[in-house]
Amino acid sequence: MIILDLEWNRSYDKNPLNEILQIGAVRVGVIGGPILDTFSVFIRPTIHKRFDPGARKLPELQASVQSTVEFPAALEAFRTWCGGETVFAAWGGGDDFKALRQNCEYWKIPPVPVETVQDLQMAFSYLVGTSQQVALWRAVEYCGLPDIFDFHNALCDAVYTAVVAQWLTPEALSYRPPKRETVRRLPSPHLSKLPFSKQPRRKVGPMSAPADVLNAKAARQPVCPICGRVGSVSRWSFTRPKGKAVPLVYYAVFRCREHGRFLCRLTLATQKDGAWIGRRSVPVITPELMREYEAARQDGVHACRSGKKKTRRSRP
Repeated sequence: MIILDLEWNRSYDKNPLNEILQIGAVRVGVIGGPILDTFSVFIRPTIHKRFDPGARKLPELQASVQSTVEFPAALEAFRTWCGGETVFAAWGGGDDFKALRQNCEYWKIPPVPVETVQDLQMAFSYLVGTSQQVALWRAVEYCGLPDIFDFHNALCDAVYTAVVAQWLTPEALSYRPPKRETVRRLPSPHLSKLPFSKQPRRKVGPMSAPADVLNAKAARQPVCPICGRVGSVSRWSFTRPKGKAVPLVYYAVFRCREHGRFLCRLTLATQKDGAWIGRRSVPVITPELMREYEAARQDGVHACRSGKKKTRRSRP
């Protein structure tokens, strides 16, 4: 199996082509297995005269600008490296392969044969219980992986995708969204049934606004109540209160790789000076608590933000 990632310059002129600037890929025996081989090639841009804002931020853009390899030669090298493999995976199932086909059509060369594509982003979203697309860097953060490579380098992103895939379960990999459903609802996550003692509440804040508390690292990193492994929260669910501007109780599910999923609760309160504080806990599951959580799942969602711009590491 080949895990593929591409970087490109999005079309902005009369030529509706997303011009590929880098092809990166890794080979694995199975999803979640070790990386067996890697491939990367930077491609000299020849179609568009300018770079779109996203392309200008690519950490390895100059490697493409200075490359002497044009797309036909790059694709032939990639085709040879694939060795006839037709099973692929990617973080997101369609955009990269659509761009690959479009570039092949533009250069009038045969595409790399692709029989099946596994969307690992969709599988990860199912795993963590959200219908939203989870960015790769946030999935890396959720899994507690060290941030040692540049994101938006095609090879580095393919490596990150292959490592994150170790967290994916067969159930998540086999999930397919309903085709005829106006509102997509994911099944309730299966919470761990392992017993644990009452957990202490952790203070978060004080902070100037409720969103600051919800986005705070201290709020988004609950620990497994059994082994103490740090988890990660990417979104909070809440029930919209009647007569109040801000919900005061939020719920999320986080996962311990060894002991399963647990429910995290965050309550908000204001101090006399107007600052907001939170109290994060991992409560023991009761039927009443599950009813509250399910009501929140069907109501409001707060997607967490890290609160600072993602920085890119420059290579020496």
